[in-house]
Amino acid sequence: MNLKEKVAIVTGGAIGIGEAICRRMAQEGASVVVADIAIEQAEKLSDELKNFGARALALKVDVTKSQDANKMVTAALDEFGKVDILVNNVGGTSREKGGPLWETTEEIWDWVISLNLKSVFNCTKAVINHMIEKRAGKIISIASVAGVIGNPGRIDYSSAKAGVICFTRTLAKEVGSYGIRVNAISPGPIETGLLFAAPPQRQEELRKSTYVGRFGKPEELANMVVFIASDEADFITGQNFIVDGGRTLGA
Repeated sequence: MNLKEKVAIVTGGAIGIGEAICRRMAQEGASVVVADIAIEQAEKLSDELKNFGARALALKVDVTKSQDANKMVTAALDEFGKVDILVNNVGGTSREKGGPLWETTEEIWDWVISLNLKSVFNCTKAVINHMIEKRAGKIISIASVAGVIGNPGRIDYSSAKAGVICFTRTLAKEVGSYGIRVNAISPGPIETGLLFAAPPQRQEELRKSTYVGRFGKPEELANMVVFIASDEADFITGQNFIVDGGRTLGA
């Protein structure tokens, strides 16, 4: 899964799953743009990658704003001359304000949809013309099993991630003839700060919901991202890969 001479943008790349993706791509030879609103953490990771011999660039980006997404792609092109891979990794929930539909406010709904779905639109729109012009590219969006089976109490997040999956399938049809491959990955419970911030009872419920009896590791998800981004996956597009330890298998 060699990514030598490839240039990748990873949004939300400074911590958690995004950090693991950046590290894994750098290991495979890619030049990596660590795009994150947390610029200090992004710069720290970028410096670490450079110390290991990789080419890296840290950028402060609010992916909910189209102008930031456009600036991100412009900066990547100025630094590296091209963009081969976009990983739409940014996402999250308003954990302290979750609840059923009748408790979900318009403000919370708009924020969650913007963070999880509009961000994918903004970043993909910013890079798509470049990829069309060079007739090549990989776009990978991190969705969620919540977008497949639904997550009660998180109707906003579930709807947003379902939108990411359908966005992926539709765009794959639109750009396949230009040599661009578009796929999504839907993780189950992964060992991140967001997961460990959940109450212990909820963590245990999630662990038991998998058929392998444990949480996934960010590195395991990163391995799937790298494969889809590689030339070995050129015949794969429009797919949603579920990486969940069997959680969606049901009873």
